[in-house]
Amino acid sequence: MLSELRESTAELHEQIEQENAAGRIMDHSISIDQYKNLLYQNYVAYAISEKEIAAQISGYEGEKHKALEKDLKQLDLPAKIPSFPGNEFYCNSEVEALGAAYVVEGSAMGGMLISRNLKKCDKLAPIENHYFFNGKRDSLKSWNEFKKLLNSRSFTEEEKASAINKAKETFEFFGQVFRQQFVLSK
Repeated sequence: MLSELRESTAELHEQIEQENAAGRIMDHSISIDQYKNLLYQNYVAYAISEKEIAAQISGYEGEKHKALEKDLKQLDLPAKIPSFPGNEFYCNSEVEALGAAYVVEGSAMGGMLISRNLKKCDKLAPIENHYFFNGKRDSLKSWNEFKKLLNSRSFTEEEKASAINKAKETFEFFGQVFRQQFVLSK
C-alpha cells in the first residue's frame, strides 16, 4: 500500500514542494517574514488535517501542529486557524484518514533535509530553537509508527482507491494553504 500511495501521489508531491517557501530554506535565501509565513501555513495545514485524522484513527496524536505552535509562540504569532477559501478538509473513514496520514507523516523525511539547511540561513540566525524543522531523528518516530499501522492491515481495491484519493486531496489541500499569504499579527 505504501508504494501505491507513493507512486500515485509523486507528481502532486513534487508540485507542492515547488509551491512553498521551503525551497528558499534550501537555497538559504529565506527572509524572517517568509519563514514566519511558512511556519504559519504549515501550522494551518497540519492542525486541520491532524484533527481530521485523529477523529478516525484511534490513538493518533498528531504532533506536528503542536511543534508548530511552539514555533509560532516563540515568534509572537497566533496559533489560530483563519478563514480562507478552501479551508475545508475532512476524513470520513479510517481508510481516508490513512491516506491523509501518509501525506502528514511522510513529511518528516523532507523536514529532516530542511532542518539541515536552516543553520545556513543567515536571516534566521536570531531564532534559537526550531521545533517543527528540528532535525531530530525522533521526528521520524511517527512516520515509522504510521508505516507499521499501514502494513498491519489489508486493503480491498475500493479501500486502496479511497486512501489514494484522500492522499491526493491532502496534497491539494496543503497546496491551497501554501498559496495563502496570511496576515500575521497578534
